[in-house]
Amino acid sequence: MSYIQYFSSQPVRTQIPSLLRDPFANDPHPLAIRASKDLQRRLESRASGGGKMFGVLVVADPSGRLGYLSGFSGMLNKQWSVSGFVPPVFDREQQSSFLPVGEARVNELSAEINSCLQAPDRLLAIESLSALENKKDEALDWIKVQNKSNKKSRQQQRNDIDHGLGEEVIERKLQALASRSQRDKRELLQAKSYWAQRIKFVREQLDSEYEKKIEALFSQRTVLSQRLHDQVFDSYQLMNGRSEKVSLKSLFDGDIPPAGAADCAAPKLIQFAHQNRLAILALAEFWWGPSPASGVRYHGHFYPPCRGKCHPILPHMLEGVATEPSNKYGDLESLVPVVVFEDDHLLVVNKPAGLLSVPGKSVKDSVFSWLRERYVHATGPLLVHRLDGGTSGLLLVAKTSDIHKRLQRQFIDRTIKKRYVAVLSKVVAEQDISIDLPLRVDLDDRPRQLVCYEHGKHALTHMKLLSTDNGTSRVHFYPVTGRTHQLRVHAAHVDGLAAPIVGDSLYGTRAERMLLHAEKLSFEHPITGERMDIQADAPF
Repeated sequence: MSYIQYFSSQPVRTQIPSLLRDPFANDPHPLAIRASKDLQRRLESRASGGGKMFGVLVVADPSGRLGYLSGFSGMLNKQWSVSGFVPPVFDREQQSSFLPVGEARVNELSAEINSCLQAPDRLLAIESLSALENKKDEALDWIKVQNKSNKKSRQQQRNDIDHGLGEEVIERKLQALASRSQRDKRELLQAKSYWAQRIKFVREQLDSEYEKKIEALFSQRTVLSQRLHDQVFDSYQLMNGRSEKVSLKSLFDGDIPPAGAADCAAPKLIQFAHQNRLAILALAEFWWGPSPASGVRYHGHFYPPCRGKCHPILPHMLEGVATEPSNKYGDLESLVPVVVFEDDHLLVVNKPAGLLSVPGKSVKDSVFSWLRERYVHATGPLLVHRLDGGTSGLLLVAKTSDIHKRLQRQFIDRTIKKRYVAVLSKVVAEQDISIDLPLRVDLDDRPRQLVCYEHGKHALTHMKLLSTDNGTSRVHFYPVTGRTHQLRVHAAHVDGLAAPIVGDSLYGTRAERMLLHAEKLSFEHPITGERMDIQADAPF
């Protein structure tokens, strides 16, 4: 097959994996790395259109000969199909039977809507309606001012009545004043009714001539767009290792799949392998080209498939493929927090790398679970803050709800000081620097974070260089804010230190562990008021 790049020297049996590694573990098999290097050599001669995610899938053909398939995420140089790369998952012939006509009709409706919205008579009517609203407000405001003045005058007249005039005369004067008050109220109500009728008349004319038509066109376009979306999703029939096919939408529990779902490299590669009865052995994806402005991607680095788009898809596509079980954190039973400080009100524990702070969807072992088992009489949420699973270090724990609230307030007021130690994968030139990059979640690849100046939350980190050794830097981080993955992104991003933390599989390169440790906590004891400085040295 022309899509397969066969290895020039075939791997020996001991080099061939018996199971496909977990695609989301970002731990490519050596054969996948070999295939990636080969593809990268071919990419060096191609014109670059910017950064792009590429992938390789090591396969065996029916004769047992090994090679690899190449793929890319989305389009390459505005093309879905490029020589030497597997085709897209969707049926192009099927899409061409409905998509061009449907898109043309959607564009026609959009043009018609825009024409109605910008019609001179409609704009004039809207302007007239706005002017009428202003006149109404001015007229009613004038009446209200007059009524307020009249009310003040009537009150003065009531106060000035000569009580020696006799009861009948006084009563007539009071009734006359009350009558004027009622007259003022009637005039205001009549004015409101008058202006409401005038505005209603103009608005009904506008609705009958334009607004109802525009609303109908919008509705028609929405229905057509939804129908086109459903047809597009149906053109993605995803196959697994048992040759079973399902539609793209069915894998997202009936929700609308995110844009670009099943257009990533991994689904394309796996689909092609299934369609051509190729045995799947190893998968790897890497970034090629300049780093993006928002996310953290480095030229030539390996990254796992995205979670937002690929995580719902790949489990189905890999059914029938011999795959290693997912084991994100290894032997959790051996991971136990160590109590560093404890009194009647709180404690500080040292969390080992690989242990979650709180239970996850599939992993129940955590610091929180450990605390619940050992402090059965404790109340409240216990943990005052969290650390990423791959980060080791100090966690502050409250034994009661009241203590938790008091400590939480110190975090909110930023009076709790934290110091982290990390080893960065590059030598950094700066001795002392502040990194200010706003962060938000990557909606298509949770929990990955992006730098976003439009929607991101303020995130500030101070860094101090401690030493450099063998191409790495040992640093202290002092986070001012506490955003998710703040230190990891500020270290890795090109506008930060451009030096991922060693072992950071999400923003850098996988290793035995991530070299990030919460080394020191400084806070005020909520009962004694004493300043507490707790430290646990890094185990690296």
